[in-house]
Amino acid sequence: MNILHVLSQFEVTGAESYAVTLMDEQVRSGHSATVVSDTLTLPTSAAYIPVPIGRRSYKQRLRNIITLIRLIRDQSIDVVHAHSRAASWVSWFATGLTGTAFVSTIHGRQHVHTSSKSFSIYGRRIIAVSSALKEHLIKDLGIPARSIEVIPNCISFDQWDRAKHRALKEQPATPGKEEVILFVGRLTGPKGDVVRLLLKSVLPDLMQCRPVQFRAIGGMITPDDIPSLASTLNATFSKPRVELLGFQENVAAEILKATIVVGSGRVVPESLSLGKPVLAFGESNYIGPVTASIYNLVAETNFGDTGVPTPVDPERVTAELIRMLDHPLTTAELACLSELSRQRFDARVISHAVLSTYERAFAETHSPNSIPVLMYHRVLPDSAERPSHGIWVTGSMFARQLASLHRRGFEAITFLDYALFLQGKKPLPRRPIILTFDDGYGDNYDVAFPLLQKWGFKAVVYVVTDRERRTNFWDKEEPPASLLTPSQLMELHRSGMEIGSHTVTHARLTEVSADFARNELINSKKNLEEMLGAEVPSFAYPYGSLDARVKEMVEEAGYKFAVAADTGPTALCDDLLEIRRTQVFPWTGTAGFWKKTLPLYHRYKRLKTPA
Repeated sequence: MNILHVLSQFEVTGAESYAVTLMDEQVRSGHSATVVSDTLTLPTSAAYIPVPIGRRSYKQRLRNIITLIRLIRDQSIDVVHAHSRAASWVSWFATGLTGTAFVSTIHGRQHVHTSSKSFSIYGRRIIAVSSALKEHLIKDLGIPARSIEVIPNCISFDQWDRAKHRALKEQPATPGKEEVILFVGRLTGPKGDVVRLLLKSVLPDLMQCRPVQFRAIGGMITPDDIPSLASTLNATFSKPRVELLGFQENVAAEILKATIVVGSGRVVPESLSLGKPVLAFGESNYIGPVTASIYNLVAETNFGDTGVPTPVDPERVTAELIRMLDHPLTTAELACLSELSRQRFDARVISHAVLSTYERAFAETHSPNSIPVLMYHRVLPDSAERPSHGIWVTGSMFARQLASLHRRGFEAITFLDYALFLQGKKPLPRRPIILTFDDGYGDNYDVAFPLLQKWGFKAVVYVVTDRERRTNFWDKEEPPASLLTPSQLMELHRSGMEIGSHTVTHARLTEVSADFARNELINSKKNLEEMLGAEVPSFAYPYGSLDARVKEMVEEAGYKFAVAADTGPTALCDDLLEIRRTQVFPWTGTAGFWKKTLPLYHRYKRLKTPA
């Protein structure tokens, strides 16, 4: 994908750290990334173009929109990713005028005023870095929950491990050194208010009873009053105890010198990954010492940056700092916190989740309003005995249906094709359709396959992979019917058909244990991929039986797409793990088949079906 990131900032921010880490991971994964911003301090493998996005006069905003439009067209941008309100404002117009997919990441609580409540410039696909932030956007700004996905900060722990190794090599840690409390963050905005409170109401009392040093790093812009507060505090001691070090390129080295780190947002997991205890104190909330027992809970507010604002008791802050100094966390406790951080914020995992959001935004922007997905089971020879269940058509019926699709200009695609489309690598045909077959009956090869080849269509065949029972053993009311053999599956695969999973034993996943369901999902995918030597990206729910738990397990098993029966949204791209299908029955006539392939068929069916 060609991705354009848009930031608005005049000094290095958490949004820049997030964007740079994300862009580097995207480039490493083979994507193209470009960033436009007022400034960019951190090194990145992405291309940087200076643009005054943070300048908010209407004339400058218009210039910025024109600049983005040119970049989108010149670089064939697939997705624009904005990282602030000002960036989202110009990106919303530029993507709307060019028909480009648009994603916003919101890093902090937004100002609530009439314009922000009446009109959202963040688009239909929004990433919130914490669940508390999602609640704020829904409750205070009226943004629909379906538009917001919670994806945490993006941290490259490999880089932090290398930084730690370099820092310790250059300056090995020595026991018995002075106690240092280190604040990491900007000195402007709400984080500057945290430093003011520390300098005014916490450190004077703390330094009277403990000979601690206080250092602050990260700010490139320093408000006039903060150095004055630091000087006033230093004047009460025989030697300076407060240092404002400003922006530091080697943040890891400074954290490793600290006894306790004070910070919020990504500072918390980064410091914990270096084995340092953290007092979480954010833009909206004071959290206190971060321990394993509360880690996941306080991560929901991004460690104090995005929760509902609450007043802070300076005496509590002082007492908890003293307690942390007197009773430091053990090595085992710090190792546990480091592992929790890596599990939640790892750049590779986060980048993959963000890419999925890009693909959904791209699909919503470029997909047809509806792609028909038809569901078949058996295709019988005309002379064969008819099963009692209505899950069959005859060869002559199927031939007429394919002829109808061909005459009307439909082209069959697979989910592998759709995945390439989502990645911006392959366009969709003018009238796409997806033909699916459940269970993997032998007649799919004997009867359906030659007809598909005759008319130039592809299909997706979902197979039950039980290696011992090769008939429809799950259907006790019907006579045995043979299933596809490995050699037949290989020939279908080589000819361009997609082979998908339908579990190992055709289990009704909502009625079995979680462990059994996971084994069905994982082993069927594994068996097919070993046989075919290719990826199996899609899954069909047996009996169309699914719920939220099952969908989550399907995603965890590595499927990108999952097809249901008559459940799911009307548009394919709205939920790739519950894709609604239209079943073709033996009694589906010419007019009925034509109707089932119309773009608005599912909406018509919903209106027709009584509530």
